[in-house]
Amino acid sequence: MEDKRLEENRQLRERLDKLLNEARRNEQTQNSFDNFALSIVAAQGPAELFHLLLEYEKSFRVDEIRLCLVDRYHEVERLLTENYQNDYPGLSFIDTETSRQHIFDLPDYPILGTRIISQYDWLINADGNNHYQSAALLPLKRGNKVIGMQLLLSKDASRYDKSDGTAFLHKLAAMTAISIENCINHQRILDMGYHDGLTNAYNRRYFDERLKHEVDRCVRNKTDLVCLFIDVDFFKKVNDTHGHQVGDAVLVRLVTLMQELVRSSDIVARYGGEEFTIILPDTGIQLAREVAERIRSQVAKQALIIDDDTLSITVSIGLASLSQIKIQNTDNKNKSLQINTDGLDQQLLSRADEALYQAKHTGRNQVVIKKMLN
Repeated sequence: MEDKRLEENRQLRERLDKLLNEARRNEQTQNSFDNFALSIVAAQGPAELFHLLLEYEKSFRVDEIRLCLVDRYHEVERLLTENYQNDYPGLSFIDTETSRQHIFDLPDYPILGTRIISQYDWLINADGNNHYQSAALLPLKRGNKVIGMQLLLSKDASRYDKSDGTAFLHKLAAMTAISIENCINHQRILDMGYHDGLTNAYNRRYFDERLKHEVDRCVRNKTDLVCLFIDVDFFKKVNDTHGHQVGDAVLVRLVTLMQELVRSSDIVARYGGEEFTIILPDTGIQLAREVAERIRSQVAKQALIIDDDTLSITVSIGLASLSQIKIQNTDNKNKSLQINTDGLDQQLLSRADEALYQAKHTGRNQVVIKKMLN
């Protein structure tokens, strides 16, 4: 009898220890979730938010994470990644035109299990497919609108079982969706302050910030970058002859044309008055010259009809490339090149401006490349 009671007590203690351990794990998980939720809500900008959303594997015992956002109007990717390209391989974007079925098939609540691996293989890198044994899919929704999905991947087949409860993951998805939506809206507000009110090109403030960022990035990645400085020829005559409204129409049309002739990753900005600048990241001088020539040629072919009169304009363009700037701080002893990016953006801009000055004073309606100093 005594032995039986001892055995029962032992079993009770084991069950109690098991319950206590489970309670502690649940408390730790809840604390982790609370801390994580506070962190993503308080994230300062896309870089910090994506760092949290894509790199919390250890906190939630996940091997890898995929985040896919819906980009209905082809603006979300630009707003969230414009300054952070190639930093987050787990991040992708889909639109309603090419991925309608993926969005339509998304469930209302998180789903778990092994079938998700094959069902959402388009969201997983092909090289990693065979390594993952279970997954959790978190739909990211705000009201009835799908803003994306998050995939938590594990190499442990028992990590995500379809019979597991999903209340915790549902809360996680809700907080993630709120944080992403807040970040997008904040970037929209910032973006409005970076655009010229007339032409919708980027303004000088944004250009100055972005040029420095791109120069630093291209130096770090050992790639080239070209800056174009563009000026409308005889623009004062256009204003004096036809009025400022016509002059404004000329500038708006010019920006539209330039934006059509460059990549979405290039930066078209109004520098001031009738002067514009374009940043071509990861571009060599010869390709940049071809782009500049296309702009010059297309502008010359354009014509505005003003009161039954045809108005044609031309532009002068100056180019300078990062690779052509002679870096002054060279170690003469070992001849090694020490690159200091301080002021490099202003050197580049100044040299493009000098090339523009040369273009305007040697005939206008032409492209001039600023040569390397000897």
